Amino acid sequence: MGLFGFGRSSGHWIKHGHFFGKDTFECSRCGREFKSSSSRCPKCGADMRGVVDAWEEQQRREAHEEDLDEYEGIEDADY
Repeated sequence: MGLFGFGRSSGHWIKHGHFFGKDTFECSRCGREFKSSSSRCPKCGADMRGVVDAWEEQQRREAHEEDLDEYEGIEDADY
């Protein structure tokens, strides 16, 4: 970690909802899951900038993949 926080990585919490238990929060940098969210990941020390729902994160990743496919000229196969 750098002086005054320079060089420190940042990330966000990915919230996983559960039907029969409490929600868990996954660090976007290291992938470790915790029972609560804090301002810093206890494992990797990344500064957290907010909470994103897991379903929204999946939709964002799929949209990014589609953009890359369009850029590369790859068509999705219809099976």
